[in-house]
Amino acid sequence: MKTKQPLLLNAWKKLVGAYVYSLAIGFFAGVVLVKIGNIKPEGIYELSTKRLSYVLPVFDMGARNGIDNGVLLFVWNSIGALITMSFIYTAAWFDPRHCGLPPRVIRKVFCGKTKMKILCYLPGCAKIEEEPLRRLYVWLMIPLLGIILLGLESGLSVSTATFIFGSFYSSVIAILPHGLIEIPTLSLSGAVTYSAHLMVNKQAHINPPPAVFEQMEMHRNAMPIMKIALLVIGCLCLAGWVEAHITQRIVASL
Repeated sequence: MKTKQPLLLNAWKKLVGAYVYSLAIGFFAGVVLVKIGNIKPEGIYELSTKRLSYVLPVFDMGARNGIDNGVLLFVWNSIGALITMSFIYTAAWFDPRHCGLPPRVIRKVFCGKTKMKILCYLPGCAKIEEEPLRRLYVWLMIPLLGIILLGLESGLSVSTATFIFGSFYSSVIAILPHGLIEIPTLSLSGAVTYSAHLMVNKQAHINPPPAVFEQMEMHRNAMPIMKIALLVIGCLCLAGWVEAHITQRIVASL
């Protein structure tokens, strides 16, 4: 499929841009909440790092057993990246033509015919008339929603940490060294799935569901997904090492 590379590159650029924009929004939202809303920055910071609290026990256990934090960070981020990439494969479960194939229970849930009205509030979703394509469209949009959430959390944590520790520079340095590697890499893993979303967005308005699902399969088969996965794993390994050792040393020296 000739369009695989432009779609993949376009999806990657959109995801990186979405992170930058949502980070800026999160940062200014944090400033407004503290300065104008008179909300304690500690509470906002705790909220913005809430997801990290779920994995901290794993890191503590790993540290007690002598496992390097860089390895744990690498494993954690790699699992998330590979799961995100897998969405392009599980997207086929929305195809109503194959609802009886295994995993049958999951396919029946995914292929439901009831209109999910809440989905129509997502950008561009209301214009898609066919329910299978509407559900497929949203499923393939998850990497974008995830990167926006990550950007908002990063922006909030930087702005509130600035108030808590009294240094904007220290707050930025805490995420910048590894973030320069991690964010483009996570965006690349998300672009594998999100590129299919861009394709569906174009095809859903002009083709029936069977044709769109066939185009999606062609798009998936044309992408060098294995090579992308290896590149992502390699870059996340480097990012984990930088976060565990370089970033921590820089922050400790400030």
